[in-house]
Amino acid sequence: MGKRIYLPPKHHVPILEDPINFYYIPIFSSFFIKRLELVLSFAEGESLGRVLDIGCGTGVLFPEFSRRSDLVAGIDTFIQDYSLKGLMKMEGIEALLAWGSVEEIPFRTETFDTVACISTLEHIKDNQGAMTEIKRVLKPGGRLLAGFPVRNTITDKLLGGSTEFHIASHTDILRAARAVFGLIKEKHFPGWVPLNISLYCAFEGRKL
Repeated sequence: MGKRIYLPPKHHVPILEDPINFYYIPIFSSFFIKRLELVLSFAEGESLGRVLDIGCGTGVLFPEFSRRSDLVAGIDTFIQDYSLKGLMKMEGIEALLAWGSVEEIPFRTETFDTVACISTLEHIKDNQGAMTEIKRVLKPGGRLLAGFPVRNTITDKLLGGSTEFHIASHTDILRAARAVFGLIKEKHFPGWVPLNISLYCAFEGRKL
């Protein structure tokens, strides 16, 4: 899978709500961390340049991004200012914070080299529109790194079969990605089973 990513110590994350707390529970942490590793494996050993974290939540990935980028920015529709600033202070890092959604990103065109969108696109109905907006803020040659759950019988049971919360399936998201970015690189976990019976999927899309 690649080099294990850095996660801040549990006491550096002031608000441990679902699903953030799962990163620190032994029985669940391996799967949750593998999701992040899967997404970031597309850029293993590379600088991320100027990076935007869409759906940044409590900023659990900010320290890893800070180690590998020139600038980190994060947006969320439920921006947790206290938690994010507390995390950044304890980790000794800086990031730009803004309220915003993947459908309306509050940054200028061609601002970022990398956009990370992890476990967000499954909540969006118009994924083609969302990815068009992501493409807008990417510089030429920039990339989208995205991850999302695979929808199948297993994951439906694990997630309670909710299509109200997880609106888009993995096939919906991948179809939209190909429509917007053309050729994409796709990986899934576990990698030894076919995509449609795996648990989690990730892709890299480039703005040419």
